[in-house]
Amino acid sequence: MRLTNANTSAASPDAAPMTEAAAPAAATEATSARPSHWRPDIEGLRALAVGAVIAAHIGFFYSEGGFIGVDVFFVISGFLITSLLLREMDRTGTISITGFYARRAVRLLPAAAVVLAATLAAAWFWLPRTRLHDIATDAAAAALNVVNIRLAREGTDYLNADAAPSPLQHFWSLAVEEQFYLLWPLLLLAIALVAKRIWGGRFARAGHLRRRRTTAVALVLACVGAASLYLSATQSGPDPVWSYFGIHTRAWELAAGAGVAVAANRLRRLPAWAAAPLSWAGLGLVVASVFLIDERTTFPGTAAILPVAGTALVIAAGCAPHRFGARLILGIAPAQYVGKISYGLYLWHWPLVMIGPAVLGLEEPRLRHYLVLMAAAFLLAVATFHLVENPIRTRRTLVQVPSRALAMGGGLITAALALSILASLQPMPTASNEEAAEITGDEATVWELLDESSDVDVVPANLTPALEDARLDEPALYDDGCVVERDDPAVNEDCWYGDPDGEKTLVLFGDSHAAQWFPALNQLAEASGWRLLAMTKAACSVPDVAEYDPKLQREYTECPEWKDGVYDLLDEIRPDAVVAATYDEKEVIADDPDQAWTDGWVDSVERLEASTDEVYYLADNPDLGEDVPDCLAANPEDASTCVGHLDDALIEPERRQAVEDAVADTGANVVDPVPWICDVDEGTCPVVVGNLLVYRDSNHLAARFVAELAPQLAAAIPLEPAQTQ
Repeated sequence: MRLTNANTSAASPDAAPMTEAAAPAAATEATSARPSHWRPDIEGLRALAVGAVIAAHIGFFYSEGGFIGVDVFFVISGFLITSLLLREMDRTGTISITGFYARRAVRLLPAAAVVLAATLAAAWFWLPRTRLHDIATDAAAAALNVVNIRLAREGTDYLNADAAPSPLQHFWSLAVEEQFYLLWPLLLLAIALVAKRIWGGRFARAGHLRRRRTTAVALVLACVGAASLYLSATQSGPDPVWSYFGIHTRAWELAAGAGVAVAANRLRRLPAWAAAPLSWAGLGLVVASVFLIDERTTFPGTAAILPVAGTALVIAAGCAPHRFGARLILGIAPAQYVGKISYGLYLWHWPLVMIGPAVLGLEEPRLRHYLVLMAAAFLLAVATFHLVENPIRTRRTLVQVPSRALAMGGGLITAALALSILASLQPMPTASNEEAAEITGDEATVWELLDESSDVDVVPANLTPALEDARLDEPALYDDGCVVERDDPAVNEDCWYGDPDGEKTLVLFGDSHAAQWFPALNQLAEASGWRLLAMTKAACSVPDVAEYDPKLQREYTECPEWKDGVYDLLDEIRPDAVVAATYDEKEVIADDPDQAWTDGWVDSVERLEASTDEVYYLADNPDLGEDVPDCLAANPEDASTCVGHLDDALIEPERRQAVEDAVADTGANVVDPVPWICDVDEGTCPVVVGNLLVYRDSNHLAARFVAELAPQLAAAIPLEPAQTQ
């Protein structure tokens, strides 16, 4: 599912139709020609948007594209907030920046602070403690409205691909809105001041200043929207993570709504016979988006035009009075109420999707379980609206005195930050002070302790790395930039290790499952006097196949381009041996994926054999399917719960055997690391051996553990020692 990986937008109260509480100045806007009537169609759109988002996140039937709710909310927000600002500008000739931000604080922060605090508490009680630090960091980023930037940065980190989505990930859309509104009121204020200076003389004709000012706003919006849409169309493919979460590719959606607000006076003159079908057409586009767009759609890109245009049409048509438009559906009482509480419903639903199954003790929740959780989210949203949102945003002492509202907002942000820091400092729970035998490579080895490690009861106090540091236990290649990022096809030729004076060259080639073997292979190269060149790229498979990358949401074209560069480099340096390894869990684009995978391995091995004397195919390690540090943190007194079963952990065992046979037929050397990692006699794969953690996630071996497998690797890949003088 896409959330925000999943996606949604903030159904913020600022995006609500005008109410008494929506703007304290609304009651005195008679001098403005801009419409300020109640918009039940917009309230209904909000209900539709939040419903689509929830349906997508719980896997409701045929609603995979429900994440387009984010676009609907952005357009609504752009329209309503800009309408408020334009009315203020028409009435006073300026914009109160402090008043604007005070209203945002009163409307948004109380409910958000409640959900942040509740989510941190729930994560503390029900999620593995290994996740608490990251969730606390997300809470701090959400409080500061920069969580979208954090998610974009984390999303580009290949090592985080195995991590579960954050229960606070949905705050990204609030952050995008706030980043837009950090600048938009200031820009409007600047336009107002410049326009007044140029066209606001004593003898200016009535309405002349307002018309010129509106034209200037429209031009600025057109420029902002066009630039952002261009970035969305051109960057969503090459850089999907930043494009999805970034303000630079989302601003045009808010600008589209703002553009409708600018044109609202003219739109009021639409005849009813035109407005009604336009509203139905717009609603049809929004609904169609849910079914036509899915996880594989490059998004936002140009695909977002569909829901954005649909939402803009509904809002634009609603500016003119008509009886038989989409309001007939959007204006029904249930939709109106859901729209009214949609902000709280949006805030509560995702933490319940992410934490609710753990609360209920469900390992594999089904749709019926999620429906129960969404009923709970509805009740929480109702309570939040009536006990928190509405009482605070209608409180006169806050609404009428911006400084008090801003102080309240600052206090809530500070409290959220304090809770985040407190949560991040909590120690990892331990079952006992018992220490395990330390793996030293001299007195005790992995090999000696492997067969008795599946029965380990407690997580040892001297576990290395500690559970909270497990994801950091990665090869030095990552810090050195020698695991090339997905979107970079360039070959890094500076990744030399081993013995810098060695006369023979060994190459490590593949993806992260190749890179994980670096600690042992580098020891082997140093001891044998060989140079080691690391040629690794995130998620890039060695076999010559076309593959779909879920992170890029498209065919992984950078991978074959990078491999071509590697082959050219190998032809030039003529290494003495190449070790190739790849994660077997890949989505191959072919009519017969298994055969294509096998044939692709043969083609790549033969290509390597053209450049080197020896090729070693290092088969993939078992994938336990569950994040091991998280599992151990949740079961510190019963570590055996996390032990994997070999039959389940091998990915596509029949295809794996076919690849081994086919590669062996080419004359390459086949190395199977499974006996070094699992007890093959018992059919189990331990997760703690001695004092060592075996996996840093569900499928990547911990670097410290791999380093202790150097003797096994040396026996399987014998490197002739360099001759000494």
